[in-house]
Amino acid sequence: MAGLGGMGTVHAANARALEGVELVAVASTRPERAAEAAAELGVRACGYAELFAAGDVDAVVLAARSVDHAEHAQAVLAAGKHLLLEKPGATTLAGHEAVRAAAAARPELVVQVAYHRRFDARWAEARRLVAAGAIGRPLLVLGVARDVRTPEPEDPVASGGFLVDMASHDYDAACWLLGQEPVEAHAVRQAGVYPELEALGDLDNAAVTVRFDGGGIAALHVSRTCAWGHDVRAEVVGDEGSVLIGTAASRDGVTVLDARDRARFPQDYRELFRDAYAAELAAFAAACRGEGPAGPGLEDDRRAVAVGVAARASALAGRPLEVGPDWPWP
Repeated sequence: MAGLGGMGTVHAANARALEGVELVAVASTRPERAAEAAAELGVRACGYAELFAAGDVDAVVLAARSVDHAEHAQAVLAAGKHLLLEKPGATTLAGHEAVRAAAAARPELVVQVAYHRRFDARWAEARRLVAAGAIGRPLLVLGVARDVRTPEPEDPVASGGFLVDMASHDYDAACWLLGQEPVEAHAVRQAGVYPELEALGDLDNAAVTVRFDGGGIAALHVSRTCAWGHDVRAEVVGDEGSVLIGTAASRDGVTVLDARDRARFPQDYRELFRDAYAAELAAFAAACRGEGPAGPGLEDDRRAVAVGVAARASALAGRPLEVGPDWPWP
């Protein structure tokens, strides 16, 4: 386990509980954090380079800072280890291209990117229904992804910005559900809750529209200021019906959600997607043992990163931008 923040600790706990997997070591850029986690888990503490070079390590789960993913991912692959890479695989397209080149040089290695919604029973069933033609031709994905409000936002430099880091799940889900290639992104941002983010090129809320080559559209609201918890839902609209994930069809009346509704919503993303996190690690381990296909890979992640890079720059430029160029960002 390389990286011991929120997701690293989730993956470490799941590895401990997963049959056919042995958690060998944990690493962090902070030696004291690695030592603390190692003592709790009964494994050894390492630095990143030591972990990647270890002879008794077959696979690495990389859950470092997003801005460091590309560099560390290349090192893991160069060391001959299978890789479960937390999303996004890079915060620039140049970084992502370098990761894909490193993976291409070691085709015998399993590389899976941690888009956990694909392993969530609700999202997987929606994808099955869409693919089976239950709603006719899919036209539009309407998505809501709201993180619970925290005392202060994360460092946008470390994360690569909210529209690349957090929102990558929404881009991946839209590409997966529509089965089309993204070609244009347009983001409109707000920084009314955390105004200090505006000068840093970041935001606390955004509306993102993504246009696809097959005519599909994704309209997404991403937020880190939700007063009632983690609220993640979507609707896939087809020409013959809709599939709704995490929400019910409209009814008569008016509904208000606020902080008083916290008991109805998960207060932590690890609670909301607990089973999905376990399932994605199980799929990765099975692929490493040659017992099944890996989950979403670097090509899936490339799409999400490309949309995020365009959306991130679009929010500052105030206009739609093509998906594909490595648009600059402060």
